Amino acid sequence: MIRLFSRPCAVSVEHSIRRLAGQTITTRSASTASSKPPPSKTRKRLVYAAAGLCAVVAYDRAFNESALVRNARAVYILSLIAADYKLNFDPDHDVDALQARVAERVFNLITRNGGLYIKIGQALAMQAQILPPVFQEKFSKLFDMAPQDEWSAVEKVFVQDFGRTPDEVFDSIEHTAIASASVAQVHVARLKGTGEKVAVKIQHPKIEKQVYWDLLTYRSMMWLYDWLFEIPVYFVAQYISDQMQAETDFETEARNSQNMAQKLAGEKSLVGKVYVPKIYGELQSKRVLTIEWIDGVSMSRREELEQRGYSKRWIMDTMVNLFAAQIFSFGVVHCDPHPGNIIIRPRPGKESELQLVLIDHGLYIYEPDKFRKEYSQLWRHMFTFNTAGIESIVSNWGIAQPEAFASMTMLRTYKAGQARDLYGSVNPEMSEEERKKREAFERQKSAADRFKEFINDTTKMPLELVFLGRNMRIVQGCNQLMGSPVNRVKILGQWASRSLARERGLGLRARVVEWTRHVVFTVVVALSDLSFLAARVRQVVFRHKSGFEDVIEQQMRAMARERFGLDIREGAFEG
Repeated sequence: MIRLFSRPCAVSVEHSIRRLAGQTITTRSASTASSKPPPSKTRKRLVYAAAGLCAVVAYDRAFNESALVRNARAVYILSLIAADYKLNFDPDHDVDALQARVAERVFNLITRNGGLYIKIGQALAMQAQILPPVFQEKFSKLFDMAPQDEWSAVEKVFVQDFGRTPDEVFDSIEHTAIASASVAQVHVARLKGTGEKVAVKIQHPKIEKQVYWDLLTYRSMMWLYDWLFEIPVYFVAQYISDQMQAETDFETEARNSQNMAQKLAGEKSLVGKVYVPKIYGELQSKRVLTIEWIDGVSMSRREELEQRGYSKRWIMDTMVNLFAAQIFSFGVVHCDPHPGNIIIRPRPGKESELQLVLIDHGLYIYEPDKFRKEYSQLWRHMFTFNTAGIESIVSNWGIAQPEAFASMTMLRTYKAGQARDLYGSVNPEMSEEERKKREAFERQKSAADRFKEFINDTTKMPLELVFLGRNMRIVQGCNQLMGSPVNRVKILGQWASRSLARERGLGLRARVVEWTRHVVFTVVVALSDLSFLAARVRQVVFRHKSGFEDVIEQQMRAMARERFGLDIREGAFEG
């Protein structure tokens, strides 16, 4: 079926059907042909069905950007996966080989379909740590894929939205993209009149027609994962789908950018330290965004940052404080803070100082006020080891294991997990091959069972936690890559407590109580610096390679293995 969909229809439909049926095609004379009986009804129906199918494929390719064909391919591959699991997920088969086949099929589906499937794959990668290691390894590659369309294709998008070509609108524009991602690509241009340099973000032309079907397939894939692995992930599918849908609307991105700029203007501790590039509203549509150009060094280029003498400590201190302010105070959170979306430059007007520039504001969440306060209280409870307070909050969120959740939230061990027998009883008479098969099967079953225990009511869980977890992982990974120059956990805890003390609408008595709690909290939190300082001493004095975040990652991997039976690959917490 896939081969039929992926190549042009044959000139002769009847010959195509005969070839598929294995018939030999011979040339006949007119007299011979006339002596043959007329085609049977079955053959006619096959010919008409093939002709109709070819017409649908041709229409889909010409007017629908092959959305139906791509998703038919997805349905076919997902059906193969479902059948493979139903037949082979048992202790008598090689479960590791099964996982490898499935990971390969899903990865190939995503890369072959391209477009929004890359973004869908990246969303799946957010849950990859709870899947077998082969999935973690495969899906991590999706973050490096950046397709680029020809200029003629993206120019059509611009003309459709503005009625003029980019060359007519701008004084000049580069026809080769300077950057490209799954949703859009960026071209450098200069404004007419001023000559100001700008970045023009133009959506890939296929995205608009493919997005509905692609997100429908994504939800189907999440349902399949839920069913096959018996791990509760489908309940977040619609929420993630909605966020990805919003990410394809550049008018939403412009509003996110403007909201963040306003929030930063009201936070004295970040004014001047963090900057959001301005948007040119008259050159903006749902598929095109014109943004102020920023000259600087991407945070992903660590060697260049070092060559310029930029302080890693300042960069990470500013970054962690920025996202802590978003999470605990603003309630407006940029959820894609990877190093490529952060630029460091000398602060305009004060060249001796640095400035962090935050770009790409497509993926945001807006926290409900009730959730933001509860999340802040949770962090305060975690630092003061208020187990009753933690249990009260997380149980209302439908989570049954408060200590494990606290560890996953802080991305450091809250309390050492107790090891459990992952594999059950193994017959000593088993061969080595049989024992390995049994252990692989039991490991997967154990992980599924424990996650079902972990989230006991998916209807209560705040879905914002999905993207907050992503944000926290990426920030931790950035700190780790920079050599762990700051105590990330301490900064987050301080912001959580301070935001509760600064909450609007508090009466005098309540405010005094909250500030008193914050002062006490600050003293307690200071103790968390001891392990951080010990790690820094090992790094600086004894030239130890592992930093504070490296130690935390080792602890988290050990906890995942002991509590959930998960083998998390090294570097999984780098975001």
